[in-house]
Order: sequence, then C-alpha cells, then structure tokens
Amino acid sequence: MRNSPLILIVDDDPGFLEIVSTKMKRNGFLVAEAHDGKEAIEKAVNLKPDLILMDVNMPNENGTEAVIDILENPETKNIKVAFLTNQSEPWPAFKGKEIKGEAAEVAKELGAVDFFNKTDDIDKTTERVKEILKK
Repeated sequence: MRNSPLILIVDDDPGFLEIVSTKMKRNGFLVAEAHDGKEAIEKAVNLKPDLILMDVNMPNENGTEAVIDILENPETKNIKVAFLTNQSEPWPAFKGKEIKGEAAEVAKELGAVDFFNKTDDIDKTTERVKEILKK
C-alpha cells in the first residue's frame, strides 16, 4: 500500500509534464508520467494510480479515447480520471459516441471526475486534485 496518492500525469509536452509533475510532488503526491494515450492505458493497468490527469490532444491514442478505454476496462474502471488540457472541449474523438455540451459536462459524461484547463492557476488545480482524492 502506498503512503501517498499516486497521480499519473499524461501529456506529450515534456515541459508542461515536468511543471505539473514537480508541483504535484511538492504537494506530497507520488507521480508517474506517460506521453500519450497508449502509454497511459498501459501504466493505468500496471500502476493502478489513484488519479490520472489526462491531456486530450496527443499522438498514438488521444486522451479522450484513452479515458474511454481506461473506464471501460474492468481492471481500471474505478480509477479517477480528470482532463488537463488546452482544448476547450474533451472530444476530438469519441469512438462512435455522440456527446455535446460544456466541457465539464462532457468530461463527466465520459466518466471523468473533472476538467482542468492548462491555463488555470496550477495552485488552484492542485487544490482541486486534493479535493478529488479525498472523495
């Protein structure tokens, strides 16, 4: 059993990944990183993180597809996932699902617990992450 929650941060931008990882570590979280949706799915299965922060627009498998795959897999379906992206909407791909609405509503309809924009204040995002992990 882990002493601190494990957060899997998924982003194809190494600079942004480093910033978010450093911030989460400084707030007492364990951190794992993935650089695309395919790697995120593999790490979700192997690591069983407490929370995944998922970018949307990435190579191989985008974040929306990866979230759907993670939440439909019996091994990973109970992992909390939140989008962390510059996209205003988390739906460049839906695997046939037609979903419309505000970003936070769409994220929740996909099974995510929240939707953060990369331009949000990182301290506020960190506080919301803490709240998510208390639930």
